[in-house]
Amino acid sequence: MNEALQTYLKDIQFSGDLKKDIEAFFVAHKDGKTLAHTLSVALEAKRVATLYGADSAKAEQAALLHDISNVVPVTEMLDLAKKLSIEIMDEEYTYGRIVHQKLSKAMAREIFNITDPEILDAIECHTTLKAQASLMDKVLFISDKISWQLPGDHQYLLDARHKVDEMKLNEGILIYLNQVWENRLKLKLIHPWLIEARVELLKELYEY
Repeated sequence: MNEALQTYLKDIQFSGDLKKDIEAFFVAHKDGKTLAHTLSVALEAKRVATLYGADSAKAEQAALLHDISNVVPVTEMLDLAKKLSIEIMDEEYTYGRIVHQKLSKAMAREIFNITDPEILDAIECHTTLKAQASLMDKVLFISDKISWQLPGDHQYLLDARHKVDEMKLNEGILIYLNQVWENRLKLKLIHPWLIEARVELLKELYEY
């Protein structure tokens, strides 16, 4: 394991049961908020994966691991990414928090010994998605979004969930991507991967 990750282990005794180990990991880091979100996404990912014929066990594993880098202070994420030799895009330097998806992939591999590329790739793009995304990428991406419990009325999330349940996965994803795009001037960063994923889906669905 990379020495830079040793500090995040906190003498946790792993059991080999990923769900129990993830719970222990977040408890050790006193991050109950991320743990609650993670368990919610895991349930949703299993459901969506089953709905679309994807591997529900892999979807659950990817969901359990997708936000493990939240234990890293945001101010330290870019430095840790450099220590782990993670490729950082120029745009990512403008909003360091976005590299958490890449950090989670690295931590899943280094700390939890995940080697399945399908799981690792889904973790890596769970916030932004990417062009030529796999079904597993899409399952984790949309499960992460539609499982959110946000205060107030967020019609776009309800609409996305309905599309997913209607077996229109790409349309559900596009609802979220469009929401981000429409609010781009208010956001710190619109990641290039998200832009490319959106353009690809627009072309595929509407010959845009």
